[in-house]
Amino acid sequence: MTRTLQSRLGLGLALSLAAIFAAQWLAVSAAIRYVVHEQMQTRLQHDAESLLALLEVPPAGAPEFAFHTLSPIYHQPFSGHYYRVEVDGAVARSRSLWDEELVLPAGGAGEAPGPRGQLLLVLERSYQKGGRAVHIAVAEDMTPLNREIRRLQYVYAALSLLVFAALLALQVVLLRRSLAPLQRLRAEVRELEAGGRAALGEDVPGEVVPLVREINRLIAALAERLTRSRNAVGNLAHALKAPLTVIGQQAQCPELAAWPELRDGLQRQVEQIQGLVARELKRARIAGAAGGRAAADLSRDINDLVATLKAIYRDKALDIRVQLPSGTRCAMEREDLLELLGNLLDNACKWAVSAVTLTITYDNGDWRFAVEDDGPGADPAAYADLTRRGARLDETADGHGLGLAIAQDIVTAYRGRLVLQRSERLGGFAAIVTLPLPADAGP
Repeated sequence: MTRTLQSRLGLGLALSLAAIFAAQWLAVSAAIRYVVHEQMQTRLQHDAESLLALLEVPPAGAPEFAFHTLSPIYHQPFSGHYYRVEVDGAVARSRSLWDEELVLPAGGAGEAPGPRGQLLLVLERSYQKGGRAVHIAVAEDMTPLNREIRRLQYVYAALSLLVFAALLALQVVLLRRSLAPLQRLRAEVRELEAGGRAALGEDVPGEVVPLVREINRLIAALAERLTRSRNAVGNLAHALKAPLTVIGQQAQCPELAAWPELRDGLQRQVEQIQGLVARELKRARIAGAAGGRAAADLSRDINDLVATLKAIYRDKALDIRVQLPSGTRCAMEREDLLELLGNLLDNACKWAVSAVTLTITYDNGDWRFAVEDDGPGADPAAYADLTRRGARLDETADGHGLGLAIAQDIVTAYRGRLVLQRSERLGGFAAIVTLPLPADAGP
């Protein structure tokens, strides 16, 4: 599943923040434990020195352990504060140990199990007093301090989670504001598709400007190429018109009277090519000189198209009626729309007796264009052949082959559908086009 850029950035930043907060929590916890241990060891060091000061060690005889002036906490059983003093095998233990033995850690300092499951921090030091070796070990229960440390860790973790949530919310806001130009760019692309603008704006983050410029350059190149192609077709058709006229005149030369089949065949080919040239020139006249990226304004462009067709078929005095939503724009390139409707209306006008109708509607994101005439129509069995690419050069009696093939190409390019049928309203031929264009381009 494709994730959005915002989700990817958000996930990456969330994971980074989580890793930072976790590392910070571990570092702070370790720092708190270190400070607590240092403070406890400092206090135990003072207690050991106090014991040493109260110890009386004569040069000969038993030492006197006059520790009754120590803090009462050393006399309370299992108080969590303990000491052990040893002088030449003589041992004195605090009354708080009761009958328990103080476990001495390796290295002179460290944690060790104590009475009743207590966890003790033990400090052992060796001294010389009165020329005799003195070993003093003092210990303190770490359970209360560990409890306070855990409480502090929980409080700090809760605050960290609150800050983490606030940063995530701030991150979402910043990401949305940072990506707002991309949303605006997306809207401009839709406007570009609908024909509301000719190029994308460059008011975007610097990282996106090269992409926008390349897209604008591509749009300009495609528009220029399309204009050149259409102009080239029109110019070619116009350039062929004079030589074909000359060839047609030469086909009527008396010298060819002896070969009537050759003359007639040559004349038919010239007339067919002249018809194709006239068709391309008519398409150029219908499309006009519109810009390649302009969207079609139906109210204006359809009226211009109808006026052009009435001028082309003025000898038939056709009644061309148009029904369409007023004030609407179609998200279709103007030249494509005029070429599509121009071909359909041109075929209808060519074979109509007196009336042609164009009905345009918009419903549920689909544009529908229905062109009908009151002419002789076509054989329903031949409908499938009328838009076949191989039949584009077939100017047979039904008269719809080339124009409908061109219209089918345009409809296919816009992922639409072209349906040919008999007109229920006028009784002649009907061509119905459905184009799935964006809903925001509808009426």
